[in-house]
Amino acid sequence: MARIRLRIDFDGEHYIGHGRIELLELIGRHGSISQAAKAMGMSYKRAWYLIDGFNAMFREPLIERHQGGRGGGSATLTPFGERMIAEYRAMEAKALHVFAEPVRFLEDRLVKAANGRRKPKTAAPRRQ
Repeated sequence: MARIRLRIDFDGEHYIGHGRIELLELIGRHGSISQAAKAMGMSYKRAWYLIDGFNAMFREPLIERHQGGRGGGSATLTPFGERMIAEYRAMEAKALHVFAEPVRFLEDRLVKAANGRRKPKTAAPRRQ
C-alpha cells in the first residue's frame, strides 16, 4: 500500500519531515535519545545533533533532557513536542484521505512481479 510522507519546508534551513517526527516518537516511547537512535539504526551523536537542531528551530523545546548518573540520562517530550507529532500525523492522514483516489489510480498501474511486489526498473538495452 502506498504512503504519503510530508516534508514541510519553512525556509532554506528549517523543515519538518517524516524522519524527525519518527525520532521524536521514539524518544517519547523509549524515554531516551540513545534508545531512539538505536531503534532507527543511527548513531547517538547523529540523533543528538538532529534533535538539538530541531529543538533550536522553535521558541519552545520539543524535548527535555534530564542528566543521569551511572544509569545515564533520559529525555521526555514536552507538550509542544507531543502536539507537533499529533499535528504532523493528522496532516499525513488528511493528505492520504485527500489524495487516496489519485494514489490508488497510480498504484493500480504499477508493474508488479509474480510475488505481488513492484518489479525493479531495468536498464534499457544500449544502442550500438
